[in-house]
Amino acid sequence: MSDPAVHESFLVHRGLKYFKLALLIVVAAVVAYIWHRPLGAPNGGTWLGYTLGGLSAAIVLWLTWFGVRKRQYALGATRLKAWLSAHVYLGLALVVLTTLHTGFQVGWNIHTAAYALVLLTVASGIFGIYVYARYPRLMTANRAGLTLNGMMTQIAELDQEIRESSKHLPQEVSEALLRAAQETCIGGGIFRKLSGRDPACPTGKAQRLMETKYAETGIDDPNIGKVIALLVRKSNLLRRARRDVQIQAILRIWLFFHVPLAVGLLGTLCAHVLAVFFYW
Repeated sequence: MSDPAVHESFLVHRGLKYFKLALLIVVAAVVAYIWHRPLGAPNGGTWLGYTLGGLSAAIVLWLTWFGVRKRQYALGATRLKAWLSAHVYLGLALVVLTTLHTGFQVGWNIHTAAYALVLLTVASGIFGIYVYARYPRLMTANRAGLTLNGMMTQIAELDQEIRESSKHLPQEVSEALLRAAQETCIGGGIFRKLSGRDPACPTGKAQRLMETKYAETGIDDPNIGKVIALLVRKSNLLRRARRDVQIQAILRIWLFFHVPLAVGLLGTLCAHVLAVFFYW
């Protein structure tokens, strides 16, 4: 019998175990902040400020370690899901902890820069949660049992059928179909991938040519009707293949923000700590 934990979402892993842990930490921090009565305004230099700052720094280091840990596939899917669940909820808790650590005092300095990077890194992580909660299901529905390679194989087979069925068609049609076979592409630059479209797609042009200029001829010429039907099937496959590439690009692109922000946060955190202990 399979382990139910393997099939549950990382957001509800083990009955929201890590959400409850993060919530407990946040509640304890808020209660301590309300109870604390420092001399002067609350700030990161009080005993509570140092405690919250140390806890926040420890969480940042642990969250960064997750980036390495998650690549250790020998841990198993369930263990990795537990790490991801903890990563999400402790990352969200970090927003409250660091805010309380600042004592709501900000300025144009390295300390506020570290705080701002915490917020930006967590924000990019929230977008990542949305992406991974939504897009894998869309990818599965779009693929309908096929892989991207499987779609490409079917497209190549359709091109072969189209060439065989268009041998005796007008030269204008033959040239358009040849361009459709040789010049149609999937993917390309990052903006093309994210758009999921190719407005200048040669296959689309060939289909429009056939449907507007030769559709009536297809009544008397079965080859034209067959080519039009094959082009429709190819266009549908191309749409699905481009959608697949689009989803894969969306699943990856947020990391181009999250990872550099996390690295920048580590550097700024080190500068923040050094500034506090040596120059404060």
